[in-house]
Amino acid sequence: MRTTLNIEDDILATVKELARKERISTGKILSRLAREALTSKNFRQDGEPRKTVAGFRPFPPRGEVISNEQIDTIRDEEGL
Repeated sequence: MRTTLNIEDDILATVKELARKERISTGKILSRLAREALTSKNFRQDGEPRKTVAGFRPFPPRGEVISNEQIDTIRDEEGL
């Protein structure tokens, strides 16, 4: 289904990066992420995690997306 959406720049950049890495369309990535978010039971309504994922307890949402580019920059600055 086609539709027009206004997507914030940071979200679009992150989705495009994921699509490039997974070699699938941005639409498929957005659909998958929306489906996961709408059916997620990892966080309670107060933002606290419900369970561990792969042995780790997820951080509560902070309202921003962190890109791989930002992580790489931090790694470079820290010498990791």
